[in-house]
Amino acid sequence: MTSDGATPTSTTVTTTATTTAATTPVKPTTLRVLAGVGMALVAPVWFLCAMLAVFDAYQGRGSAGPLVDAGFALLWPAFFVGVFALVMPGESVTPKVRARVVRAQYALLLLAPLLILLDGDA
Repeated sequence: MTSDGATPTSTTVTTTATTTAATTPVKPTTLRVLAGVGMALVAPVWFLCAMLAVFDAYQGRGSAGPLVDAGFALLWPAFFVGVFALVMPGESVTPKVRARVVRAQYALLLLAPLLILLDGDA
């Protein structure tokens, strides 16, 4: 007991250390490999787009719509964005920018067949 009649209490302070997982940047060589794989995927995606366009023409009104042209037009930028990510020297482009360019390349590769699929309903 203390002199004022209160009982002593022990307070334990527990601190929890929250550690945030530090995001390690992706190595430039890994990004270059991903860009090269994306460039190699342009040919199969073009073939898929061609098959979708033929199927759309056979099933629909017999002619391609504007979204088919837009889908095929996205394959060229996807290839050249991949070339940019692959051949640019490491000193001129940061890994963060190179990662964004590779993401854009894959987004273009995915968007091309989606546009052709959407043309079937137009």
